[in-house]
Amino acid sequence: RQYRKPLIVISPKGLLKSPAAISSLDEMAPGNQFKPVLDDPVATEAPSEVEKVVFVSGKLYYDLVKERASKGLDDRIALVRIEEMSPFPRNELEQVIDQYNYARDFVWCQEEPENAGAYAFMAPRIAQLIPRNEKLQYVGRSALATPATGISSVYRAEQAQLIQDALTV
Repeated sequence: RQYRKPLIVISPKGLLKSPAAISSLDEMAPGNQFKPVLDDPVATEAPSEVEKVVFVSGKLYYDLVKERASKGLDDRIALVRIEEMSPFPRNELEQVIDQYNYARDFVWCQEEPENAGAYAFMAPRIAQLIPRNEKLQYVGRSALATPATGISSVYRAEQAQLIQDALTV
């Protein structure tokens, strides 16, 4: 881009010092640039084995990576991070989706309720890119009038359920 704009970072404290969320100085050196879509570094080793592609944004990615590894599903589920939603990264997403030509399930996963978060914006755009008329599935909390239930035990149960749903092959 030929214009300047401010960087706005919104991040939960839980990832502040997490080694999984740290970038090296080399990744920020000249010659590198911001990537609106981050493909799964594990799944790209054998993209023909991937059965499910999960699109995710934010800290939920780290929860999914941890659970996927514990279930031994690294080669069957690709976790694709979308770091920029607007302008929509069509070309970058097309490149990522094209390499998973054997995948049968495509999922948008988010922590927010269905009527909040990025799902309503991203779903119709991603659906246009999915091959063979597959449908984009939604995994997350059902629509709510409030952004959260406010009860930690309910939150944890919902979080565990959506992670399980996202990683079911």
